[in-house]
Amino acid sequence: MIELNQLEQLIYIAENKTISKAAKELLLSQPALSRSMQRLESDLGVELFDHYKNKIVLNKNGELAVKHAQKIIKSIQTMVDDVQEFDHSFHTISIATCSPAPMWDIEPLIKELYPQINIQTAVINKKDLLTKLKEKEYHLVITPEYIDDSQYFCIPYVEEDLLLSLPLNHPLASKKEIKFHDLDGQTMLLYSNIGFWHDLHMQKTPKTKYLLQEERLTFNEIVKASTLPSYTSNLSIKREGKMSDRVILPINEEEAHVTYYVVMLKKNKKKYKDLIDKIDHYYDY
Repeated sequence: MIELNQLEQLIYIAENKTISKAAKELLLSQPALSRSMQRLESDLGVELFDHYKNKIVLNKNGELAVKHAQKIIKSIQTMVDDVQEFDHSFHTISIATCSPAPMWDIEPLIKELYPQINIQTAVINKKDLLTKLKEKEYHLVITPEYIDDSQYFCIPYVEEDLLLSLPLNHPLASKKEIKFHDLDGQTMLLYSNIGFWHDLHMQKTPKTKYLLQEERLTFNEIVKASTLPSYTSNLSIKREGKMSDRVILPINEEEAHVTYYVVMLKKNKKKYKDLIDKIDHYYDY
């Protein structure tokens, strides 16, 4: 009976051109690999190699066998990946977003609905969200853009408004609203782990000097004691509260307001029905 390791060995021989080189790659002795190929020839009932005085090479039968072996190995790996992903989906929900804020509410919501499920989260580049979802690296993604594609199910989730936080005596504090050009050239505090918002700030205010802080609690403490402007959002204020002695101004720019959408493969809509219903009734958007 043909064994899987024999097919793998045959592929190694084809890739390395000789049995001796393939044996080194496989950490086998050359006689052991030769005997394995002889058994494979016996199982197939045909010769796979032409024998010459100083070498053995694949014949046409062997070349055809290699093509089939490659397909079989690939098919088996696909089976392993699919079965593992299927099992993984019953024990874990993996979610990717391009900004941390929309994860703050959905993670406890999932824990409430599926208490036996492990939750894995990641903040990744916005342009990679759908690719990673399609490749099944994540079960759900949260994107600031509506996805109009028949292979995905897309539901509005929550809105985020970018806001400006100022000390009371700052020259801009008397304004009722802010434009990005008002901030271009300022010196500002900026929490760095904000996903796609970071790129927006760099694009809209290229002359601004940003003092970056990677640790959230430290950033908040610095903001409290600082005379410098910083950004916040309605979701940050909901989670952490409004800082005293700071003026919060809206940013009157289209890019400063986003609606986040939860997106999944359409075939998983039934599986996550409880979550979809919860989002549909829980959030006000």
